Amino acid sequence: MSEMQVNHFFSSPVFILTDNKYEENIDQLIEEIYEWRETDEVDLVRSNNGGWHSPTDIFRKEQPGLKRICQLMINCFGRCTKEIAPEFKPENMDMKGEGWVNVNPQHGFNVPHDHPGYTWSGVYYVSLPEKKDPKSRSGSIELLDPRTNTAAMATDIARSSTYFSPKRTLTPKNGMILIFPSYLRHWVYPNEEEQNRISMAFNFKYSPKQNSQQLASQAQAAAAKETAKKKGPVKNKKKK
Repeated sequence: MSEMQVNHFFSSPVFILTDNKYEENIDQLIEEIYEWRETDEVDLVRSNNGGWHSPTDIFRKEQPGLKRICQLMINCFGRCTKEIAPEFKPENMDMKGEGWVNVNPQHGFNVPHDHPGYTWSGVYYVSLPEKKDPKSRSGSIELLDPRTNTAAMATDIARSSTYFSPKRTLTPKNGMILIFPSYLRHWVYPNEEEQNRISMAFNFKYSPKQNSQQLASQAQAAAAKETAKKKGPVKNKKKK
């Protein structure tokens, strides 16, 4: 019998990395997060059910702890992109992204959702409460298969093969970094512990770089539009 080749067609790459400098920076990061929460007046509600969802402008924050994680995530997204697309040249592109903090208290969770308009999504796990029951799924993240009814089409082996599993449940750890395609729907189990579950979420995509002439043209068009708004509608002169 000839050698068999297995091809992973239609697979979704999911990366797990670790922040090697977690322990020496975590206290400052948690302090900055709670300070941000105290001053936040937006009170966003997205996928979160209970708890605090910060504004999505984390890349504008100047606090050193938050800035360190932002740069770390940028590096990780670039590394993951290179892993699956070696020929891709990120230096010819602009990276655009958003990020926010999730603080889920006891019973807080995140409903199933995805992140349209982006290529990569990722999570940095800041502080996860210790589980009273090690077998509990408290605070676990579950990724849902984007293919339709794979388990229903393979009822004989679906329970024995991850290739046909409709979901994958991951139990994160402090300092863990999870990166996956933004099209993957996912949700977070309720936090059953008394302590807060803290994570930071990010979305990224690449877009073509704009040269100075394009930027100047856009600025000129925006200025002309703003001037037109101030002048108001043009009135037609009545014929005599």
